[in-house]
Amino acid sequence: MSLDIFVWTPDDDAHAGRNVLADPPDTSTAVGAEAFRHTLWGSAAARRLGATLLPQLADITVENRGNLQVSPGQLDAFERECGLLADNVERLSAATGYDGERILRYLANMRHAVERARAVGGGVIIW
Repeated sequence: MSLDIFVWTPDDDAHAGRNVLADPPDTSTAVGAEAFRHTLWGSAAARRLGATLLPQLADITVENRGNLQVSPGQLDAFERECGLLADNVERLSAATGYDGERILRYLANMRHAVERARAVGGGVIIW
């Protein structure tokens, strides 16, 4: 399995109060293998750098089922966190053993999803 990021809009009539939107053609939604929940995004290294949202992927509960839902009001914080990790990719790569370019591609996919979410007044979800 792999982790993917999608854009959603609030919809009281939809499942879980959100309507997940179809992605534009040629859009990559990949943000890593399933193991990345713990070994990259939820790693001690990411947390030491100050990440607080992405590490929630490692905190699997019955309520969130291991998903990270970022509301429209949290998009700025999520984007800053992606920037923080990108700015420190060498440290994150050294601590986790993952290729820095690969990490940057996944962070770019997250940032693109944030742009699409802002355009429609929505949020993002990683599952």
